[in-house]
Amino acid sequence: MNVIIPNETHGEISRNNFVQLRLEELSSQNVNTFSEVIEQPTIKPDTNINLDKETADFLEKYRQHLNLNYRKKTTIMNYYYYVRLFLKWINKPLKDVTKDDMLNWRGYLFHTFKKNGNARRVMSVNHFTKWLGRSDLKLPVPGQEHSNKIVLSEQELNEYLEASKENPLWCMIALFQIDGLLRPSEFSILKISNMDLDNQTFYLDDTKTGNNYIILSPRLADAIKNYLPCRGPLPEYEDYLVIIPHGTYEGKVPQPFGGFIKKQTKLIARKAGMGWIHPHSLRHFYATNLLKHGIHVKIVQILLGHSNIKTTSRYLHAVEYDIRKAIQETTLDNVLFQEGVSSNPVFFDNLDKDSRRK
Repeated sequence: MNVIIPNETHGEISRNNFVQLRLEELSSQNVNTFSEVIEQPTIKPDTNINLDKETADFLEKYRQHLNLNYRKKTTIMNYYYYVRLFLKWINKPLKDVTKDDMLNWRGYLFHTFKKNGNARRVMSVNHFTKWLGRSDLKLPVPGQEHSNKIVLSEQELNEYLEASKENPLWCMIALFQIDGLLRPSEFSILKISNMDLDNQTFYLDDTKTGNNYIILSPRLADAIKNYLPCRGPLPEYEDYLVIIPHGTYEGKVPQPFGGFIKKQTKLIARKAGMGWIHPHSLRHFYATNLLKHGIHVKIVQILLGHSNIKTTSRYLHAVEYDIRKAIQETTLDNVLFQEGVSSNPVFFDNLDKDSRRK
């Protein structure tokens, strides 16, 4: 079916008619079949979301599009989830959605959710409207808001590690968080076949920033060895390192966003008397500690696995206290005129002339 895109030469075709043509085109497409079964992410039905049949069918077409064009399960799940909530809120035929509807929805987001969570909601719906062919509905993605992060002290970190020694799983999780800097969602992709203890390397497939690897510290390698005999995986999860030890999902691998790692972190933290700790607190400590010790922000970015250095730069605010303290305790004159600095004329001769204050 050839769809005519409305433009200046086809002014008689309204935008709604174009969208209707697009809907009819998609609804008439045959579902592709494959010789091999493609594993699709499990998306739990939400009984509280009731869509009319046309919208529900269209949403299913969109889900098929995601499955065919995106590899990461979490990407598919996030797009689908936020679009489904958007359609429930809009609650009208897709061909009748206007820019005013979009602006009202954006206002609802800003008054209901935290600002930093709205970026992915808007991006998901923008992706959906682009696929629909409604570029006129695109919304600007809200910027991220700076938020202060609580940073652990070295004493608190040591207490957390000591508490984790109660069982091998806790100890391994804690050291993966501190020495390996793993995100909670990355525990579910740890595979024994990707582990090279001889070379102290653990390869990670399909992380948030692509394929990656971490260098295993000696104590982390020992923790892995101590944990291996404690695993009780079901046959289909034999290659996965982290296995849920008991409960409904015993023997299975934790889901990327299922909350298992967060729960284990909370249990360790409570044992240490610090119930406020969450998994990312440990990444915050590591990043801040490196920056305090003068490690270049670019190196910290690589270690944390950030794709954008702006994300890493947010940790710089945590060292502001140390900067202010240093300024209060010393002055520029004290620094320059220390013995061995001001008395050495070579020090000044080597300065870039353009950087000297005139």
